[in-house]
Amino acid sequence: MRRVVRILGVTCAVGLVYGVIGLQVLTAQQRFITRTDVLKTGVAGMEGQAGHRWRMGQDDTPVPVTPGHEAHMWIAEMPPGAATGTYTLLTPRFVYVLAGAVTMEAEWQAPQTFTAGQGFQERPDVRHALRNASTTEPAKTLGFQITGKGQPLQ
Repeated sequence: MRRVVRILGVTCAVGLVYGVIGLQVLTAQQRFITRTDVLKTGVAGMEGQAGHRWRMGQDDTPVPVTPGHEAHMWIAEMPPGAATGTYTLLTPRFVYVLAGAVTMEAEWQAPQTFTAGQGFQERPDVRHALRNASTTEPAKTLGFQITGKGQPLQ
């Protein structure tokens, strides 16, 4: 009987230690990326021009812009070591690095690091991941994208 009580006591103690460790891991400060909207507006001057295409990006990728599209501009602040996870865009996104450095990983390409003063395009229909290149310094970017009205940004 004493042996059973000892085994139960040791099992409870071990479980309590693992529970405390797990709780600390779960409540550790997350490295969230914050996005502050600077502009969200309908694309002006496109009324009655359904099917109009703008040429955007380094390779002149045609992007359909029709009435009902919105222009978005935002500032993203990335704490040291923060990352977006993988995502795919429906329309091109243009990013300008205001401070720090960010690394973009895109499907079928080697990772590229961009520093303050540099800009880049994230192409549609390509899987991307973006992260702060530094584990000690924050990064800040300015983003611009045209989307369908009401379409969430990824």
